[in-house]
Amino acid sequence: MAIKTEFRSSDPIADHEKPLIQSIRALLQAKLPNGKIPDDVNTDLNLCRWLRGYHGDLDKIVKNFGIYLASRKAAGFVGADFPEKFFEMDDIAPFLPYIASSRLQDRQWSDDHNAFLFVERAWSQPKEFIKTFKTSDYLIHCFGYSEMLQQLILRREKKQSADKGPVQFIVIFDLDTINITDYVNPMSGYMKLWQIRSELWQDWYPEMVQRIYLTNPPRLISLLWKVARVFLSEENLKRIEIITNKTDLAGKHLPSWMVPKEYGGEFINTVPPGDETGVSIRKKITPLDYYKSFQHYKLHGIDRPKPSHKDVSPSDKFIFKIQVPSGKQVLWDFTASGEVQFAIFKGNNPHDLVFPSLHIITNKLNEEGTLTDVSDSEISFEFQNLSAYFTLKLEYTVAIV
Repeated sequence: MAIKTEFRSSDPIADHEKPLIQSIRALLQAKLPNGKIPDDVNTDLNLCRWLRGYHGDLDKIVKNFGIYLASRKAAGFVGADFPEKFFEMDDIAPFLPYIASSRLQDRQWSDDHNAFLFVERAWSQPKEFIKTFKTSDYLIHCFGYSEMLQQLILRREKKQSADKGPVQFIVIFDLDTINITDYVNPMSGYMKLWQIRSELWQDWYPEMVQRIYLTNPPRLISLLWKVARVFLSEENLKRIEIITNKTDLAGKHLPSWMVPKEYGGEFINTVPPGDETGVSIRKKITPLDYYKSFQHYKLHGIDRPKPSHKDVSPSDKFIFKIQVPSGKQVLWDFTASGEVQFAIFKGNNPHDLVFPSLHIITNKLNEEGTLTDVSDSEISFEFQNLSAYFTLKLEYTVAIV
């Protein structure tokens, strides 16, 4: 049965796009530190996604692609087996009980759409959520999840015929558990976290989404829609469709066999650890689950050192350097009065990251961590004030153990 939908699979690479893809490749080879693009992402279809997502702005593509590659390496999101090992990684596994993650991988595949399906459930406890995750914890999870989806896409593209366009994915985003009053303030900590997450996948994973179906919408969905317009690009807003009648999703928009039974389709997942829809079962957050700051100092038997303070002017950047002796580790933490682009790299090379470049807020929790593989090297902590109007008040601590 043919499925009627205004969205279709992504077009094959057009003749006029081919020289532009080669230009992107040449510019990246000239700008990247070692002049080499990793083989997995150095494909015409992948570079085509960047070309389309950035509307041919080669300068932005080269800048963001370089930051993405360095951050991906720093996070350890590399290797042919990354999709299989993602959920077991040390930085990911502890937080999985609180996130309703799709475990379908790319099994729900549609040739007609040249896309696979995954399901996500909205946060049910946003106020508790941001007391349980540091901003970086959540962003690294979202970063890794997006990279996993990209790797599944790249695998598919290797096998498909040359006359097909880029592979994409389709999202069912379930709003059933949200309380709309939690989401109407765009300046709240959890809405800022949603904004930052959206920026990450729009900047580093352009054109991977084909369609987003919002199911079980609240009655005041128009309020949430107004907020979404603040941080989603116009192209991605056009990809969203609100499903008010569950039966419309299976048959009208997607094949019934592709849609989980929960949303009116026929599919029932039988592969653990997902539920029948293919989503991991989320644990209710209690105060016992809240993140406890500064435990990494106690773990190493020291008190938190006296913090330093720095005022960072609007749009300005502050870099703090420290020499790490052989055999030593670095413990660090910071809080900032506003939004900051944060990264840690070796020496003077911002492409040699040891901590991904992330847009950070510290409204509820400080940021902190341990660097274990930096002995006998100079380490640079970079803080960029993302406000063009306000001074950033920074409090930071670094200890060598």
